[in-house]
Amino acid sequence: MLKPLLSPREILFHGHPIELRPSGALYFPQIATLAVADLHLGKALGFSAQGRYLPPYEVDATLEKLDEEAQATGAREILSLGDSFHSAGLAKDPAFLPRIVGLMSRRARPIFVTGNHDRALALALKEICGGFHAEWRIGEAPQKPLRLLHEPDARAGAQIFGHFHPCATVQTRAGRQRRRCFIVGGDHLVIPSFGVLTGGLDIKAAALAPYARDADLFMI
Repeated sequence: MLKPLLSPREILFHGHPIELRPSGALYFPQIATLAVADLHLGKALGFSAQGRYLPPYEVDATLEKLDEEAQATGAREILSLGDSFHSAGLAKDPAFLPRIVGLMSRRARPIFVTGNHDRALALALKEICGGFHAEWRIGEAPQKPLRLLHEPDARAGAQIFGHFHPCATVQTRAGRQRRRCFIVGGDHLVIPSFGVLTGGLDIKAAALAPYARDADLFMI
C-alpha cells in the first residue's frame, strides 16, 4: 500500500519503535540514533574527474540536510548504512575524508557501514575514525536484534538496508510524480537514498519487486 509521508511517522518494526522521516532518514528514539543510507558524498567530484562536469555543491547540500536532521531529532549517533562516499578516488585528496568526518561529528558520533561504492576507502577511513563495520545491530534480548547493513543477505531475521534507492511513481493532477520511498515489509525495511545527487530504482524493478510486494510504501 502506497502512503504519503508528509511528517515524521513512528512505526513498530519487530518490536522496535522507529520514526520514518520525510527526509529519507530513520530515527531510533530509544537510543537517539539517526540512520541514513546512500549519501554518495563526492559523486559530483568523481564525475568531474572523469570529464563530466557537475557543480561540486552536492557534498555541502547533503551534509547540511544531514545536520538539520541530527539537530531536529537530537541524535547522539549518525549511522550511515553504506555508500557514504561515492568512489575510492576521493582518497586522492588527503583533506576530503577528514573534512567530511569532522563535519558529520559536529552534532553526533558518525558510524559507517560498508557499501559497495566505498569499500575501497576502508583503510583510509580507519585512520580517521576506526573504519567501516560490516553491519550494525540494534536491540538486545529479549528483543531480537535488528541487523542494519547496506545490502540484504539470505540470513533469516529482521534487516534494515539501503543500496537500492527505492522510488515509486504515482499519477497526480500535476502529472506523473516519481518520488523516493521507504519499503516496510514483514522482515525488511528498505531506506531511500539520502544524498541529494542520487538516482532511484523503481519499486517494480526485478531487484526491488520482491521487497515491495505486500509491503507498506511510504512516499517522501
